[in-house]
Amino acid sequence: MCYHIFLAAGPEELARHFGRKADLIRNLRPPVRACAFSHLPYPVLTGDEQIRYSRWGLIPYWLRRPEDVVTVRNQTVNARAETIFENASFRVPIRQRRCLVPVSGFYGWRHEQHRKIPLYVTLKERPLFSLAGIYDRWYCRATAAWTTTFSIITTEANPLMRYVNNANGRMPVILRPDDESRWLSPALSDAQIAALLKSYPEQELHSEPVRCDFMHEVAADPGILVPA
Repeated sequence: MCYHIFLAAGPEELARHFGRKADLIRNLRPPVRACAFSHLPYPVLTGDEQIRYSRWGLIPYWLRRPEDVVTVRNQTVNARAETIFENASFRVPIRQRRCLVPVSGFYGWRHEQHRKIPLYVTLKERPLFSLAGIYDRWYCRATAAWTTTFSIITTEANPLMRYVNNANGRMPVILRPDDESRWLSPALSDAQIAALLKSYPEQELHSEPVRCDFMHEVAADPGILVPA
């Protein structure tokens, strides 16, 4: 699965790279190490010209009870490509609300006997790339506030990622630059969407072990601690 991501790019670089405006994320201060279960705001790209913050852990639009939010969003930080068109939380977003999740890399955990070894995964030729995501907007009646949330789509791991994530055999869906605009197109059929949800070639990925406390810097990084 994919529960930890890293972003080294700031607002200006994101705006240049994707040809978007970054007015709404000007307070983003890289580097950002994001953990799915912290549900902090993170920059994502939709069909809008602006890059916007969204919280990791999708809350489906139809959820009624605020007390169910924590349980539901902890189960929707990832969406499996194989079942995404049937899953009640994902079947509308995958068809109508797709997004790009920009990253410099992501982390996986290799299980060896009684310990877990974290590994950091990057692309050899691209220091900044996109993971395939979906998003939704949820209205809380108690607070009269809207919240935008997202999920990262996972697929069957390639051989390298099976080594990294040997406990679950999954990897996030990585989009090629030419496929990013297609992914955001509202005109795609189910078959066209499914064709993009493939494993990325292992020869284009690089992995290296990192310290087990790699996420500790999150608490000291105020850059993403802002309202979504």
